[in-house]
Amino acid sequence: MPAIEVEIAPPANWQDFERLTLDIAKVQWKDDYAERNGRQGQAQSGVDVYGYNFNQQERVGIQCKKKNSSGVPSKQLSVAEIDSEVEAAKNFSPKLDRFIIATTGPRDANLQDHVRNLDPSGLHFRVSLMFWEDYQEFLNNHTDLMYRYYKDVLEYRAKYNPIEHYLLMLSMAFDRPALRTPFHLENRATDFIQAISDTQNAISTGRLKDRDGRVIDECKIPKPKIKGITKAGNHLQKAREIATAAISENLIVEHQAVMEIKSPQVVDQLNAHRKKAVDLLNIELKANGLGEVEFNGF
Repeated sequence: MPAIEVEIAPPANWQDFERLTLDIAKVQWKDDYAERNGRQGQAQSGVDVYGYNFNQQERVGIQCKKKNSSGVPSKQLSVAEIDSEVEAAKNFSPKLDRFIIATTGPRDANLQDHVRNLDPSGLHFRVSLMFWEDYQEFLNNHTDLMYRYYKDVLEYRAKYNPIEHYLLMLSMAFDRPALRTPFHLENRATDFIQAISDTQNAISTGRLKDRDGRVIDECKIPKPKIKGITKAGNHLQKAREIATAAISENLIVEHQAVMEIKSPQVVDQLNAHRKKAVDLLNIELKANGLGEVEFNGF
């Protein structure tokens, strides 16, 4: 399968996360008899999945820690949790050769470093971490498990058009007063320049943000880059440079409710570059059967 086109979310409940972990373990370890350990409410000595890794000749136990995908620290695996689970796993029978803590949380270098530096005294097993990124990489290479757990994702991926997504994101980025409407609808020159800058960033990064810096949409940039869109970005850069210079020369003045452009020549130049940028985007939108952006700047 190709690289993951859309993000795969962790299972909604811990039971499915344990089942997915078990299925991955069976494949990785080549152990059809790997099993979930005990049931909810029973003492498990820190192990949810147990089996034998025939590749590494190791008895392995996995503790599954389902976490919210949020970046909030309290929703991520902690050092204290690692230490607690490692201590519990010491009592598991039979003795383990490797203990894995699997989490739906994001990969974390500090946690990896902590595990690498655990005091080996008193430990009869090695400790490893398995993050959700590891699950995604494994699933991406094992279509059978993807179909079993993420059929809807595969169906969406088959329909997903990355170029269409990118162009629709840019259509939203261009749909702002700074690019397609008369100048008096932007009451601050700095807002005008910031809007152009945000649109340039959307072109170059595939990430669209609102005025408060919140990400509205995000997608991959097509490879190779779309030449018409690159040219549109160049026109936006020229408009930005013209506006910046005009402000410094007092040719653009901010009033309480309107942005005044004193020079007709500056107006013509800004309009020409704005329109050309919109026209170049519309060529790509039309070629892909998508709705065009209207330009009402004159």
